Amino acid sequence: MISPKKFRKTKPNKPTPEFNFNIQTVKSPDLKIVILVTVIIAIALSVYFIFHANAVNGFLSFPLDDPWIHLTFAKNIADYGSFSYFKNEVATAGSTSPLFTILLAIGFFISHNEMILGYFFGVLFFLLAAVSFYRLSEKEFGNSSLLVFLCIGFFLLDKWLTFIAASGMETTMFIFFLILGMFFYKSRNPVPTGLILGLILWTRPDGVAFIGALIIDYAYKLYLNKTNKQVELFTKRELMKVFAAFAVVAVLYFSLNLYLSGSLLPNTYNAKLAYYSPEFRSRVDFLSLEVWDYFTTGSYSILMAGTLISILFITIDVFSKKYNRFFVYLIFILAFIFIYWYKLPYAHRFGRYMMPIIPFFIFLSIYGFSQAAVFLYGKFKFRLIKQVTLLVLFTSLIISTSECISNADLFASECRYIHNRQVVTAEWLKEHTNETDVICTHDIGAIGFYSERKIIDAAGLITPALVKKLNTPEYAGFLKNYMKENDVKYLAFLREWFRVVNQRPLFSTINESPVEVMEVFEFYPDSTHILMDKTRSLITYAEQMISQNKPQIALNALSHAVLEEPDVSLTYYLMAYCYASLGNNAEIESNLLKAINIYPEYTDALYQLGNFYIETGDKISALKYLTLAFNTDPGNENIIALKQRAESMANNKINPK
Repeated sequence: MISPKKFRKTKPNKPTPEFNFNIQTVKSPDLKIVILVTVIIAIALSVYFIFHANAVNGFLSFPLDDPWIHLTFAKNIADYGSFSYFKNEVATAGSTSPLFTILLAIGFFISHNEMILGYFFGVLFFLLAAVSFYRLSEKEFGNSSLLVFLCIGFFLLDKWLTFIAASGMETTMFIFFLILGMFFYKSRNPVPTGLILGLILWTRPDGVAFIGALIIDYAYKLYLNKTNKQVELFTKRELMKVFAAFAVVAVLYFSLNLYLSGSLLPNTYNAKLAYYSPEFRSRVDFLSLEVWDYFTTGSYSILMAGTLISILFITIDVFSKKYNRFFVYLIFILAFIFIYWYKLPYAHRFGRYMMPIIPFFIFLSIYGFSQAAVFLYGKFKFRLIKQVTLLVLFTSLIISTSECISNADLFASECRYIHNRQVVTAEWLKEHTNETDVICTHDIGAIGFYSERKIIDAAGLITPALVKKLNTPEYAGFLKNYMKENDVKYLAFLREWFRVVNQRPLFSTINESPVEVMEVFEFYPDSTHILMDKTRSLITYAEQMISQNKPQIALNALSHAVLEEPDVSLTYYLMAYCYASLGNNAEIESNLLKAINIYPEYTDALYQLGNFYIETGDKISALKYLTLAFNTDPGNENIIALKQRAESMANNKINPK
């Protein structure tokens, strides 16, 4: 018989604790303290970027040319009361963000320092966006202060959001309105929701993707509400308020554009669609290089893993007819990318056009990781899953912080890049041209602001009459006729955009860098030669092949360029260069002579032909062409040295002693 002592009183099993990301010993932080810390970090990071760039470069600048477009419009609004790009003479809907431009115009009544105004509004809206993002994070992850902390941490320490905040652009204002609009929508606050949706249009036309995402999300809610009344909806009265508030602001926006340019959207919309048409850009490359690669680099690669997991959970809920509050974020991201993929497959420098989806990318990632942890804990009771998940996320945050700080070097470099091309060119134009001279350029920002000259925009942003012929074979001729009709005196082009040949530039940034050289030419209606797009592309490709030591491939491209436009001296000069690599002296001489025949003052061709004759022993011809080269550029030390060598050789031939 078993002794009663053998029996022990068993303790009941403890219930499995509910899984969450809270730390029990940590109280939720005070809202005011969090907002204060957020503001301090946002300002500190932006100021660091600006001061670092100034310390490295010795001057203030922006990493893009576009801020000066807003500033030029704003200055003319303040000075002349006209939404114009030159005094009060060129009124046009050429600003992508009229609201940002108007705010800058108000700023000009307080300060005339364009750099301070650009920095101020960019940083102001960055910190407002950060505070709004914190409040929206609380709404989404309010039961976990850790997840909220991670959300705001990733936002503040994002390498591109801090970069763009100090760039003088409307991007941070756009992001602020997107976050605020989502907050009011999810709070079922009808009038502010409608007003913000309208202001989003005033900020950027691609905001229609956000409006569309809310419509899709609400339609999905309506569908689910038929069987699940717990899905909250606006009342009919509230919906009317949303629509009315939106309509008032939207009508004003469309009216302004109609008044200025006769279209519902800004000139920039049609101009960019024409210039970056999908016909000339690969949609596949856009998705693979400018979207996927952009969001899978560095710390983003970890966040992308969480985002992909979130898509899985959202998809499961959709098929289960269960509303997922993160559905709207996914729809917005997809709609935003789709619009660019379909209409404008180009993310611009630094992925600027993709930056507005970064906050919602962060949300999806945090949601994905947290849901994966909850699922694994419920399935396998893996008690360390929370620690592992947090370790992954905090590791990503540390990487993001490092990327953010190191990105200050890129910011400084890009500020110098823009200053030494666009700003320096603008200052040269102001000093060397008359106030009444008209300038044609495609980079209208700094040149328009600092040159204080009337601008014809070869890219069509502020000159809509040119848009209809953009990217057509006849555009170069059409542009030339338009410039003639509008008394253009000077051209300021980057070689990669528009290339003038058979003519010496008055000013060039070639000494700064051979990449994106800005050149200024006097415009002669009867003789100035602007390459057609196809010819320019062939020559650019040939130059790339030459740099890769592939002369035969380059020659093939140049041969096609000759068929397109046979009177281009540059083509023959490059062909001579290729034949030099192949050791074909007859073709070197022949092509250099062709180049000089087309353009007798072609300094480089004259110099190289003189050098060729020295190498082949024709001292008289060498001296002839080096003298001609010297006459075109008397201060060129290389020409002087080679000419002296040719003179010495010629003298030795005449007098052996």
